[in-house]
Amino acid sequence: MRLKLIPPFRSMDLPPGVLSTPHRLLADIEAEGLLQGVQWDLDEGVPGPSVKNREELAQVIPGVLKVVRQAAESGRYDAIAILGGLDPGLYAAREIGAAYGIPVVGTTHSAVLFAYGLGHRFAVIDVLEGLAIVVRQMLMSYGLNDKCASVRSMECHVQDIRSSKGPELVEKFVRECIDAIEKDGADVIVCGCTATLLLRPQAQKRLAELGYDVPVLDGYRCAIEFAKAQVGMKISQSRIAYPDSIVKNRSIPR
Repeated sequence: MRLKLIPPFRSMDLPPGVLSTPHRLLADIEAEGLLQGVQWDLDEGVPGPSVKNREELAQVIPGVLKVVRQAAESGRYDAIAILGGLDPGLYAAREIGAAYGIPVVGTTHSAVLFAYGLGHRFAVIDVLEGLAIVVRQMLMSYGLNDKCASVRSMECHVQDIRSSKGPELVEKFVRECIDAIEKDGADVIVCGCTATLLLRPQAQKRLAELGYDVPVLDGYRCAIEFAKAQVGMKISQSRIAYPDSIVKNRSIPR
């Protein structure tokens, strides 16, 4: 299986020799054996802002879609995964992939589908309130809003998670998880922003220590497994859901 992985932007502020967040996460996933049998290619991403609001999200989407089309047209890949907590351009990317019979998955979309199958109600933990609002609107479009107990925000910056503040932010993440469980009724936790995935292993362990036996889902792992499943089953996006632009003799009521 050949998998194209597309981050929403290229990190331009990393010191020399420091791996980007996607590289760090994928190295861990590969070490766990989840990419065994998968030939994967991580795109460097298009130069752009680290997404913190809707405006910046809109700025990175054209670049993501350009890479999606290039990957689909190349014929080299069996599936495409868009890496980014806000699933930038996912529906348009799936439309592109459908024309070539190539599954296109997003990280949060994949994670909430897994969450739906693992419990009754899930919560998403993000970094900023503004992004939490965007995630809530995404869930509405995915048809899973009523299964989401809450979308909570840690109120921190991505740079803080990557810095020496990481350990204290694990506790902050865990507190949001506990509030989501005890106050909101969540029984599955989904990591929102990609940077929160760096906190997941320690947070999962800490929650278990505190007596909360709850899955904490990583969008990268969920997206990879979802893509692998579709390729293995030889299926991709429905052409009725993602039709082409050709005028038809008979339309389907929508």
